[in-house]
Amino acid sequence: MPVPTTAEPTDSPLTASGLGRRLEAITFPDTAATAAAVRGAALETGLALVRDLRLTEREFQKLVHGLGPTVDNHYRTGRSDLFRLEGRNDPGAVINGRGTLPLHTDGLLLRQQVDLIILYAADVQGPDGTGGTLVCDQLAAWRDLPEHLREILETREFQYRGRDSSHFPDGVQNAWVSVPVHRDFGRVRSLNISLPFPAEADAGWEVRVKGLDESATQSFFAELGAWLHTPEYCYTHTWRTGDLLVIDNQRTLHGRTSLADARTRVLYRGQVVVPVA
Repeated sequence: MPVPTTAEPTDSPLTASGLGRRLEAITFPDTAATAAAVRGAALETGLALVRDLRLTEREFQKLVHGLGPTVDNHYRTGRSDLFRLEGRNDPGAVINGRGTLPLHTDGLLLRQQVDLIILYAADVQGPDGTGGTLVCDQLAAWRDLPEHLREILETREFQYRGRDSSHFPDGVQNAWVSVPVHRDFGRVRSLNISLPFPAEADAGWEVRVKGLDESATQSFFAELGAWLHTPEYCYTHTWRTGDLLVIDNQRTLHGRTSLADARTRVLYRGQVVVPVA
């Protein structure tokens, strides 16, 4: 199995803010070395990218377990060491569908700690340009945030409601749940938020700001979303078969652009916790 031999970055960051590094993949004898390399790079820079790997489902699961303890999964679909994101056309399936996913934090609705998200492209076919993964350097974006946006993030309460019944358990559907805007699991204090879905899209969840009317809420999220998508802070990854992304869920927000009908994209996803010494 081709794996990187070192956690040292091989080229420049993926954004101007310093997010992410790409590691070279060459032949190496064991999965443990792969896990150590991508884990170190992801925790240091927020995102590790490796291209041209060839992993079976079993090899992917072994890699996930090598990165840390898996998250206790309470969703209706998939497992923490292997969730197949297939871009389905099933009615009502949003998380595993073909539409847009806004920038968000994994584990938010269930208040679960998710430290690393592992994504591997098992099969990608068709024209480039759709079905990309967005990763935002939220720490840098939050640091530079205009004060009127920061004030809302520091003083207001965010509430969420799950809509994708194929994925979310009953406890977060059809009722608004308050979720803290910030989190700190011992490594870093960061934002614990999701942007709303576009008005015309099938929504996997809803979000509102307690105390703001609908017009003020829409204006806030439009301005916040534009800031977080600024190229200085946000990297868009165009997938090809064999790509591996390891994302630090505490340092970033991530999302998805919609898939065109002619595009096939099958990703394996894993989620792990990184114990704090």
